[in-house]
This record gives sequence, C-alpha cells and structure tokens, in this order.
Amino acid sequence: MKRRARLVTAVLTCTLALAGCGDEPSDLASGDGGGARGEQSSETGPESGTTEPVGTEIPDDFPLASGMGGPEDEILTSRTGTGLRDLELCGTAPLRGLGIRDRMVVDNSGGESADTRELVLLGNPDETRLVAEAFADLASGCDKPDARGGMETTTEVVASPFRPEPATTLVQTYTFDGEPGTGVTVVHVVPVGAALLVTSTYGQWTRDEAQQAVDQTVAPLRESVAALEMFDDGTTPTGEATPETSPESSPEAAPDVTIPAGFPLGAGMVADGGDFDVSAPSPDGDGMGAVEMCGRVVWPTGDGRGAARLVTSAEGPEYLDARELLVHGDAEQALAAMGAVRRAAAECRSFDNQVWTVLDRETGYDTVTMGLTYDDGLGSSIFQVTRVGSARLMVQTYGEGSLASLESQADEVTGTTKKILPAMCVFTKTGC
Repeated sequence: MKRRARLVTAVLTCTLALAGCGDEPSDLASGDGGGARGEQSSETGPESGTTEPVGTEIPDDFPLASGMGGPEDEILTSRTGTGLRDLELCGTAPLRGLGIRDRMVVDNSGGESADTRELVLLGNPDETRLVAEAFADLASGCDKPDARGGMETTTEVVASPFRPEPATTLVQTYTFDGEPGTGVTVVHVVPVGAALLVTSTYGQWTRDEAQQAVDQTVAPLRESVAALEMFDDGTTPTGEATPETSPESSPEAAPDVTIPAGFPLGAGMVADGGDFDVSAPSPDGDGMGAVEMCGRVVWPTGDGRGAARLVTSAEGPEYLDARELLVHGDAEQALAAMGAVRRAAAECRSFDNQVWTVLDRETGYDTVTMGLTYDDGLGSSIFQVTRVGSARLMVQTYGEGSLASLESQADEVTGTTKKILPAMCVFTKTGC
C-alpha cells in the first residue's frame, strides 16, 4: 500500500470513539473543550491548589511554562491560540480537529530559537493513545519528503526519554536546496491518562548534535511532565524509556519471529464437517489475501507477509471465519503497518457499493476494527486488526447481515481476538 499520510486526526478520534462524526477539523481557538479563559500566569506550581476537579480539567496553575526562559521571565499560558495545531507531519496536523475537554498552550519564541508547548485533555485515555501513536505513525510511514520553498524536513522517530510507548520523541533536521543546514527541532509527545503533552523546541544545533539537542530539552520539561501524574488513571505505562536503557534497544531481548507450535489461532472456531469446511492452522494457506479499503490495500501491508505467518479459516453457507497472524521483523515494522490500517479506517467510508464503518472495540492492545456492508443488498464483514509487539493478528468474519448487525458481529470477533491475544505475548520483548 502506498503510504499517503492524509490521516485526519479528527476523523480518527471521532470514529474510533463514537463510530462516526464529521471530518472537518474544529477550531480549537474558539474555546471548544476548555473555554476562552484568558491568559493565566504559570508562575505557581500545582501544589498551590485549584478549585477545578483534578484530572477532569487542566488547573490554571498547571506548570506548562516551567523551565522556559530565564529565572526572571514571566511566561503566560493561555487557553486559546495556535499552540502546536500547525505542527505537520507528512502533510497532516495531528493536533487539529480533536474533540477536547480542555486545552492549554504556551510559547516562548524569538531570534534563533522557538519553544512551544500544548497540553490537551481528550475524552478518554484510548483517544489520547491513538493521537500519540499517530505522531510516530505519520513520521515513520510517510513515503514523500516534506519539501517547501527549497527546504526539506527529515523526521526521525526515537524513544521518549520520559515514558515508554506510546510516548515518543521526534527529531527534525533540515536540508536547504540540497545542502544540509543547521537547526534541529525536538518534538516530545507524552500521553498520560486522557492528557496529551506535545512540545516543540527549535535551536541552532547541527545535524551531528541531534542527540545533544534531545538531551538538552529534557531537564526544562521535567516539572511539566511530572505534573501530568494528576491525569493518570492507572492505565498509563510508567518508567523512563531512553535509547540507552529501554529493553527495546537490547539485541538480547529481540522478539522471536518464529510462531510457536500449537499457537491457538483456531481458538473457538467451529468444528470441521457438516456445513463447515475448516482449514487447520498452517503457514502456507491462502489466508486473507489482499484486503482493500476504498481501492487501497490495508492487509498485509508492511513488509509483505512478514517474517512468519500462520492462517486458518472456516467456511460455510453465507459464513466465513478467517484468521491470519503475521510476525514482522520488529515492533517498529508492525507499528508502521498499523498506521496504514488506521489511515485507511479514518478516510474510507464508501467505495462503489461498499459501506465502511469504524467500530470502537477494546481488546487491551493496539486494535482497529472496521465493518463492511453494502448499499445494494445483504452481507456484512468485520475486519479486526490487533498488534502485540512485533506481531499483528487479523480476524475476519462474514455473514448475511447488514449495518444493523455490525455491532453484535464485532462483539463476537472481539471475543475471538481476546482468546488468541495472550499467546501473542511471546512476540514482545518484555512480555505482556
């Protein structure tokens, strides 16, 4: 699949959370979610107290500006303003069009430096995770250079120094008219609960000083990141994950790309015989083939069929239960492939006689669920893709259903997926 990063984060968030809303980005400057409260001083710390409910609104004294400027500088936060809504990755602005409950921004830019931070409070931790993942997906999955007016921007995705995934850090360097230029931008993306902190710091570092640039942006953000704990509902991964300390960087901890014997891909599948023809799990079966949404292939994507593969299926009259497991070379490849699925799910609604619906289903892991029906007759399919570590699982069912039956059909597929997922922990580096 050609990686066209036209993901509209508003559609992604709304469809996955609500199974449908408009695809036009809202204007955050209008005060949606937080209200235009005017500028607030951020000199006081979170300990000074607030009348707002902790965890459901951003306190006026949240230390978003902590570490900015000099000791005598008074840098004001605001509930309105551009913030980082114009930050684009592969032609897409991930912070535009979000359905937010509250928002705070701060900027301290001038001369040869720029420092901007934005904190948004979304509807729930799942939405926050999806938006955080979109930053890495867009940066790693883009198939075209970001070139404007003779300047080309290269974005590298590195491990966050603050928290494990889905927190991430992006390092942007620049080329001017084909020649490497000075200047590095470091973008930190830190989700905690339903809150998402995004920061962008530009300085006159050289390309060779990119790691130094990342290191120098950590200390000024410590207080702001620590204050995010007020939004933690217990679901956010904790601990620091740097390239030097993360188990993801340890070659000894590399995930197994082989599929263990007895892997339960057929868990809960109907028995062979009678009306049903069941193909036992095998690495050589037909599997899903190429799954297309609006003319674009969304499966298998990534590195073809992955480093290892297992498929099984059961077919009967107006009935299909098909499952395919792909194990990629590493988790980064699997994550990029999930980004392709999300982009298609966010953009595709109808194609010829096909009607696509995104369904919100929780598995405890990285999951996208789509329903397919037809505007000229019966027939309904569910396609559920779930990533655990370096492996992706697709479960597909088909029946003589309709748009009205998608919800119950998706529930059944989610039940099947949950039976298989525990066995996929072998494809992670640190276990589930």
